[in-house]
Amino acid sequence: MFSFLFSNYVSLVSLINPLGAIPVFLSLTSNHPEKWIQNQIFKTSLNVFVICVVSFLIGNYVLDFFGISIHALKIAGGIIISRSGFQLLNAKHKKDIGKKIQSESLQKEDISFTPLAMPLLSGPGSISFLINLSIQTNYNIKFSTYAIVSILLASVSIFVILKLAPKILSYMGQAGLKSMSKIMGFIVLAIGIELIISSISALILKIS
Repeated sequence: MFSFLFSNYVSLVSLINPLGAIPVFLSLTSNHPEKWIQNQIFKTSLNVFVICVVSFLIGNYVLDFFGISIHALKIAGGIIISRSGFQLLNAKHKKDIGKKIQSESLQKEDISFTPLAMPLLSGPGSISFLINLSIQTNYNIKFSTYAIVSILLASVSIFVILKLAPKILSYMGQAGLKSMSKIMGFIVLAIGIELIISSISALILKIS
């Protein structure tokens, strides 16, 4: 069970990639008081937790409502996750937030839900992964509990990393953050490909 929890935690952190969000986070919060920044960090972590838990809980309902097969959803999720992996390898994942959204964020009193929690951190890749995970666990109480604990740990990691963002950036620099993003991108790409391969293999076995 520990390996299940740990693998899901690593996968989530790789997909969310809070290290890659540091430059954008600092640029959005640079002209604000410290108390406001700390409040945004807490609310962002909480929002990511809620978004991820809801994504995990709605997996089977998405299938039932749209009449989608498990294998189709896994393949679609694998493609989205693989795309996120390619973006991370090219250090573009956190540049999905355009200049217009960033300029609008500077006018907002609260940026914890959007653009920080969504789409900067909990984007299509992590949501697809969690929907697939919910199908894999089939709402088994034991596995679902461990899955939610892994989401909680990922959210705590976001809180810690954003809180230490200035120190991390000064220590690692832009080059260091890009290198970490590439490593995470490789892991994310492998997760996406694994989902696609497992679904195609299951389909072949079913047909044969």
